[in-house]
Amino acid sequence: MRRLVLLAVGLFYALPLLFMLEVSLQAEGRGLVDGPGVLLRDGAHFENYAAALGAMGGVPRLFANTLLLTVVSIAGQLLCCSLAGYAFARLEFRGREGLFLCVLATMLLPEQVSAIPRFLLFRWLGLVDTFAPLILPTVLGGAPFFVFLFRQAFLSLPPELSEAARIDGASEWKIYWRVCLPLVRPMLATVGVLTFLATWNDFWAPLLYLLSPDNRTLTLALAGFHQGYNTAVEHMMAATAVVIAPCLLVYFLTQRLFLGGIRTAASKH
Repeated sequence: MRRLVLLAVGLFYALPLLFMLEVSLQAEGRGLVDGPGVLLRDGAHFENYAAALGAMGGVPRLFANTLLLTVVSIAGQLLCCSLAGYAFARLEFRGREGLFLCVLATMLLPEQVSAIPRFLLFRWLGLVDTFAPLILPTVLGGAPFFVFLFRQAFLSLPPELSEAARIDGASEWKIYWRVCLPLVRPMLATVGVLTFLATWNDFWAPLLYLLSPDNRTLTLALAGFHQGYNTAVEHMMAATAVVIAPCLLVYFLTQRLFLGGIRTAASKH
C-alpha cells in the first residue's frame, strides 16, 4: 500500500514533465488542441526538436558556456565549502561557534538584497559581460547552506579517525583530503547536484551580467526563444525539454548518493 501511494504521488509530480514531453512531440499547431494520448494516434514528431534547436541559434556555444559555468561552480563549491565545513566541525579555535552563527545568519538574506551592491562592485572591477561575476561567488564558497551541510557530514565521522591520523604524522590537510573527505562522498554528491541544478537553471545572474550574444547561457536563450510571437508551443516545449534533460539525467545518476547526503545532514550533532 505504501509503495502504491508513493507511486501515485510520484506520477502526480511527473505529470508536468510528461505533458511537456507529449506536447513537444505533437504536430505543429496541435499542442494545446488535442487531448492526452494523441501520440498513440498521430505519431511522434521529433522534427520539433530540430526546429527548436535551430531557432535558439548557436546551441553548441550555449551548451559550452553553461557547462563551463556549471563545472567551475561545482568544483569551487565542493572545495571551499568542504574546507569551511571541516574547519567548523573538526578544528578548535576561538570564536568558532560565533563565526558559524554569522555564516548561518547570511542565509536569512535574500539574493536580491546584495544584487545591486554586487553588481556595482563587479562593474567597478570591469568584470561585467564576463563569466567572473557568475563564477567568483561560487568558487569562493558563497553558499552558507552548503557549509552547514558539510559541517554536519564531518561531525558524523568518529573523532578517533583524525586522532589516529595525527598519531601517524598526518598533517591537517592530509587528514581532510585523504581521511575525512572520501568518507563524506554522499554529501559531495548532494552539494554537487544542488550546485548543478542552481547553476544550470540560473537565469537571474546571467541576465544581470551577460550582455554579449556569445556569452549567453541556455536559460537566456530559452527565455528569448519563448518571447517570440510566432513560436509554436510545440517548439517551446521541445526547447525546454532539451534544457532540463541534463538536470534529470544528473539527478537520476546520483540519486542514491544524493539521498545519503540528505540523511547525513538531517542527523543530530
